[in-house]
Amino acid sequence: MTALYEITGQLKELALLQETADEDMAVAIRDTLQGIEAEFNDKALAVSHVILNFDADVAALDKEIDRLQERKRLVTNRQREIKEYLRENMEAAGMTKISCPLFTITLAKGRESVVVDDENSIPDELMKVRTEISPDKTAISAKIKAGEEVPGARLERGQSSIRIK
Repeated sequence: MTALYEITGQLKELALLQETADEDMAVAIRDTLQGIEAEFNDKALAVSHVILNFDADVAALDKEIDRLQERKRLVTNRQREIKEYLRENMEAAGMTKISCPLFTITLAKGRESVVVDDENSIPDELMKVRTEISPDKTAISAKIKAGEEVPGARLERGQSSIRIK
């Protein structure tokens, strides 16, 4: 079976021949084109089936990812609960270190952290200022589409895409 890119090449060649062909040759080329276009359509349908199979695979993978993420969340929560259980009991028992041949468990002091109770009471010199300036692409697009020139910007069409419905 001929590959899709080979069929495309044949169509291009015949289209070039058709431009310079006499009337009898044009009829023969037209008939040949119809046959090659039918083969192209068959090949495109086969490729579309492969694409649709990938869609099913992607959906199944997404479902499996969701299932595994939920499983990870549950295991992580259980781990955190058990660690907290151990920490509370070590603190209650006054134990700071437990050693065994495979590992050592240490009850470490918590880190100091700043707690802000009233943000408005903090002096200005201790405040961070964030300013974000970025192009408004929606407004720029509207101006360019309205025929106005916007320095430093232009509209660009993205790559064509395939839709299978």
